[in-house]
Amino acid sequence: MRAIIYARLSPTPRGEESKGGNLTQQVELSQALCDRKGWSVVDVIVEKDTSASTKRGTKRSAEWERAKALVEDGKADAIVSRHYDRMYRTPWDLEDLVDLVDLAEATGVTLAAAQAQGVLDLSTPSGRLAARIGAVVARNETEMRVERQVLGHQRRRESGRPFWSTRPFGFERDGRHREAEAEALRQAYRDVLAGVTLWSIAKDWNTRGLLSPHGKEWRSSNLRVVLLKPRNAGIQTYSQWVEKPDGMRVRRTEETGAGNWEAIVSEGIFRALVRHLSDPERNTGGGGKRKALLSGVVRCSKCQAVVTQGWSKKNAAGERYRIYTCSGGRCITCPADPLDSFVVRKVIDRAEEWNAAPATDAADEEREAELLAEETAASERRTALAEMFAVGDIDASTLRTGIGRCDAELTKIRAELADMASQRVRVDLGDIEYLWEELDYEDPDRIDYVRTVVMQVCERVELMPRGRGVRSFKGEHCRITFRNP
Repeated sequence: MRAIIYARLSPTPRGEESKGGNLTQQVELSQALCDRKGWSVVDVIVEKDTSASTKRGTKRSAEWERAKALVEDGKADAIVSRHYDRMYRTPWDLEDLVDLVDLAEATGVTLAAAQAQGVLDLSTPSGRLAARIGAVVARNETEMRVERQVLGHQRRRESGRPFWSTRPFGFERDGRHREAEAEALRQAYRDVLAGVTLWSIAKDWNTRGLLSPHGKEWRSSNLRVVLLKPRNAGIQTYSQWVEKPDGMRVRRTEETGAGNWEAIVSEGIFRALVRHLSDPERNTGGGGKRKALLSGVVRCSKCQAVVTQGWSKKNAAGERYRIYTCSGGRCITCPADPLDSFVVRKVIDRAEEWNAAPATDAADEEREAELLAEETAASERRTALAEMFAVGDIDASTLRTGIGRCDAELTKIRAELADMASQRVRVDLGDIEYLWEELDYEDPDRIDYVRTVVMQVCERVELMPRGRGVRSFKGEHCRITFRNP
């Protein structure tokens, strides 16, 4: 008999021991079985972090396909492993292997396991029956393991304990704050809501040596992921893989209530940032270089699209200058420098009121507490509906209707929380009279600072039509709606 030794380690969560022993041990046990039976080993195939379970109609790993190909081509008569569950875990995995018998009937195929009784000869009906029974038992073991994991996650959710496979930024593994990182997160939330770019924040953190828990530098992309984590607001989540109707599996994360660790930012601030970063019209500043001071801030009064920087045609002297152009359909254009100057002057006149005004009042705090209580109640009703459906007290139609109402209520509550938080976010405006000195078009960080002040003070800036033949810019061509301090 010519045998293939097959060893496999399943994917294992970080920090846990691998199931099925180590690869060297698997190979040694399989080799010992071949030696006892007098079989010659023609190949040794090992795999790490691969699963034996597959969805119907999908293929396994390339190494397992290679083992099958050796049998199919008549180059091997047996596949030897430590245990049969190293080779297959589901009934359709086994049927895929049995199909080899039809393709190589003269050769047949034998499965042998060093830690199991007997050898499975798949060329005989009794051998195939025994293998199918083993596959069903292995499948049941997999399903029971999944059920135990689900119950374990449920108990963790109910207790509110943090369950993090690695230390998250801003926290220790036990839920305590790592204060330097937590303070950086608090400031980042305020800065982003005030208009500072993710790129600028990431650059600042890297300069300060404030790296990720894995020791990597920050980019806009991984900083965005961290800021969108509900755990920063003390919210517990549960993630699971869900299969879509087209067969694709996606990872879905749901909020399950308050965790028992201290939040770094308030829920209102978190909701406001989620909405801000989800805005499809948010200008990200392409690679960290801000195109212009007001690009993405000013809107066209005709179509409400944001304006972006462009360049004029050459004049008689062969020169070109910066202009702002409507991104929706070039409804309006305007020279950039005069518009920048006008908006900054108006902001300087208005910003002094912001320095003296308080950020919150008692009424705001009372309303926020009411909203948080309403959100908790709506979340509990949603959970209760799911539990009633699980035990058969309500049907699927009633569940969908109830869940829809709860979700609509939660959306409304969270939107109001986000609005209140956005209005309370303030930046240190500093000495506004020196704002002009900060406006350095060659330094994107200074441009970001001035933009932050503009967005803090102005609720809306609109570019108005200048009229046919009018080339110069006047104050009437810009309409500013200021926020209440």
